[in-house]
Amino acid sequence: MAGNDRNNNDESSDEHSNVSSETTSDKEELTNQPGSDDQPGSDDQPGADDQLGSDDGFKNEQSDAARAIFEDHLSLIKPQSGDNHVNEIKTTPLFTGVVAKDPRIARIPNQQAAMTPAQAIQYGLLGGDVEMLKTSGYGPVDPRVFFNVTSPSSVFICGSQGSGKSHTLSCLLENCLLASKASVLPKPLAGVVFHYDSFSSDTGGSPCEAAYLSSNEDVKVRVLCSPTNVQTIKHIYRRLPNVTVEELLIDHSNLNTKRMLDLMAVGTGEMPLYLQVVKRVLRDMRIQQQHSGNPFVYSNFKELITAENLSPMQCAPLHQRLDTLESFMPKDQTTAAPTGKKAQKKRKISCGTDWTAQSGELTIVDLSCPCVPPEMACALFNICLSLFLEQGAGIGRVVALDEAHKYMNDSPESLALTNNLMGTIRLQRHLGARVIISTQEPSISPKLLDLCSITIVHRFSSPDWLRTLKKHLAGVSSASRLEQQALAREEEENLDIRTVRIDDADPVMELFSMIVNLRVGEALVFAPSAIVGRTVAKDEDGDRRFVRLGNGILRLQIRARVTADGGQSVLAT
Repeated sequence: MAGNDRNNNDESSDEHSNVSSETTSDKEELTNQPGSDDQPGSDDQPGADDQLGSDDGFKNEQSDAARAIFEDHLSLIKPQSGDNHVNEIKTTPLFTGVVAKDPRIARIPNQQAAMTPAQAIQYGLLGGDVEMLKTSGYGPVDPRVFFNVTSPSSVFICGSQGSGKSHTLSCLLENCLLASKASVLPKPLAGVVFHYDSFSSDTGGSPCEAAYLSSNEDVKVRVLCSPTNVQTIKHIYRRLPNVTVEELLIDHSNLNTKRMLDLMAVGTGEMPLYLQVVKRVLRDMRIQQQHSGNPFVYSNFKELITAENLSPMQCAPLHQRLDTLESFMPKDQTTAAPTGKKAQKKRKISCGTDWTAQSGELTIVDLSCPCVPPEMACALFNICLSLFLEQGAGIGRVVALDEAHKYMNDSPESLALTNNLMGTIRLQRHLGARVIISTQEPSISPKLLDLCSITIVHRFSSPDWLRTLKKHLAGVSSASRLEQQALAREEEENLDIRTVRIDDADPVMELFSMIVNLRVGEALVFAPSAIVGRTVAKDEDGDRRFVRLGNGILRLQIRARVTADGGQSVLAT
């Protein structure tokens, strides 16, 4: 037994010795691994501390890269020094006299080398603050308000008859077309005015008030009229200097699928069978044009329509529209071409009206005529608007609608014109177009009110008109807070122009009372993006920040005309 125990102890000792030797061997093997501190030259290998330092360096590199990306992104977000103020001046539709004298205007880059820094922005005097005009003289207090001609904008003018709508329209046209004592305009625009008067007779009538800009020899006025009323229109405008009267003629090359659809009043709703046929014919012609590359040919359109064999009941309204269109086209473009090569060579085809835009020229499309109903006038105005805007954008353009309530109604033609105007306003920056709409009734198109950047309200006495304005103008819809906000802004921001004070008790009725009591030539102006003052505190560039009108209201006295005033009332003597 004792021997067995001794043997077992010996075996245990051997096992323990083996385990110890294996452990020692493993340690030696680990010690001999590369990077061991006991290895010769191990000081040249990265240890644990060096590995931590490498991680810190990687993090620093990541931090530097993230910081560089952050700075790049921030440079894209933050405006460059001074650019913010310059862009504000260039794009605002209205600004005060103090802003016109602001040294930051000198930072605006000139488009022409001959222009001085102060002429890099074009503008004209619109009027002055009514209250400030009573007390101010030349000095730090400046009542003037300017219309910015440089930036495309849209203006909606409304008011009762004799309140000064057409006068305001003419003043804005003067600012756009004529360099005078009231404007800084080194590069005049080209303009078109649409005019229609239901009162017209063979013995005479009233010319468009904008035609009196011709009293200045620097403005060329061209009147385009219906061929059925050309002698009467010449008689009406005969007393005005520098005015030429021409027939409005639409060249066949100016017709296309879209304009033909507008002329036919083809909409998206239900339509008569003959209009469905017209729409199909125009669609088929359009497909052929896309393959051949040829333009729209009116004679081909008539041939295809004739081949449809429409019934007499269907042909009557179609021929009526086509006859009206052809009355505004050159006669030789509406007749069939002669047969034979010799006859075709001798044939001379007349051209339509030239729509090339010229600086300082005003084109008045006066369709006052007993033979032209308001609906057809809208359709023709729509075509003329497209032709005018199709010209190159090298010259700035202004589009004006005079007495729009006389021809804009609920007809499909009027709706097409309204949609075209809204599209023009939405794209005005790309088209280089300024749009001015003058009307008695603000309810003719509330959608236009929503889009216009300036609304000028002259005197009226209709509560319905006020309800329309209340729904679409920020200054009216928030009138209950105007008084408190006006006082706070004037104290904090030191506005150059005082905004209208509205009583909190019944703000809407207070505003209506102010509109009713406006004098001739006075107006309330709504222009949220107009610059009307500057803050007292300065920014990091040392400049005072510009303050916009927002939901405030200005009360202005519109300036006198620098050309002849043709809108004076005829009084008994």
